[in-house]
Amino acid sequence: MKQKKYKSHQPIILNQLTLDDKLNFKTLSFLVLLITSIIFFSNCRSKDNLIEAAGVVDGETVLVKSLVGGQVTLLELNEGDRLVQDSLVAQIDDRKIQKRLEALDIQAQEIRLNQQKTREKINLLLETKNYWEDKVQRLNRLKEKQSVAGDELQQALLKLAEINTSLFEVRQALKSLQVKLEALDNQKQQILLQLADYSLEAPASGLVLRKFINQGETVFPGQSLAEILITSSLFVETFLEEEELSHLRLGHPVDIFIDGLTQPLPGEITFIGREAEFSPKYIISEKERKSLLYRVKIKVKEGQDKLKLGMPVTVNLRRR
Repeated sequence: MKQKKYKSHQPIILNQLTLDDKLNFKTLSFLVLLITSIIFFSNCRSKDNLIEAAGVVDGETVLVKSLVGGQVTLLELNEGDRLVQDSLVAQIDDRKIQKRLEALDIQAQEIRLNQQKTREKINLLLETKNYWEDKVQRLNRLKEKQSVAGDELQQALLKLAEINTSLFEVRQALKSLQVKLEALDNQKQQILLQLADYSLEAPASGLVLRKFINQGETVFPGQSLAEILITSSLFVETFLEEEELSHLRLGHPVDIFIDGLTQPLPGEITFIGREAEFSPKYIISEKERKSLLYRVKIKVKEGQDKLKLGMPVTVNLRRR
């Protein structure tokens, strides 16, 4: 039985190729080498021009504090709630203040009644004064004709002086009542200012991060009720080496990469630290951990709603 012969695939030997084949092979090799070199140097240049650093989302927070002490009768604060600036978030028991206001209103009402009585008294004294003035004039005319005794005229003059004195005293009393009324109104305004402290409003628009007290509990002056994150203040914080700062400036464009998003968020540098600091915990590179770094803050231009406090991100910056 004859065995089948298989042709062995011999390797192509360059010496066996024709002159044209050799030229084509050399041209192809040159092109491959050229393309490889271009890609290599392009990657190297791109890497040299790019600053990549780890960052974390941070933001400014404010505390809702009570300026007065008392029981919390209303609490519109829950973790995760979004608040609007100046909206009512808590109410402290203000019944004692309300009672003081009621007492002041009663005193003011009594003063107004006394004012009314005093005005009526002034009107009566004015009528009496007019009467005695007319009588004094009539007695003076009679005296000129020697038709009246001098004592009668003298008594009328004394009565007129007495009425003028009473009129002066009553008018002063009316002024005193007005001063007391204004003093009460001043006290009322002060108490109303105190009353406003019993109604707590959101100091800024934002997100409730933590709640420290529940409705029905008692708070003390200066005690914090909750912590609010100002959502409009969110920024990215990162740390860079000193040699990298020379390539950056305020307003420098930045790409912010977040896990789960295909496109980076645009941002810009708004703050560069003046003094070096120790590297933070979230720096991954061992080399960066051993060096002093400068704090850099980055403001996000678009897509700020995609940021969460404490979220790790990656920032890319192009050297100038």
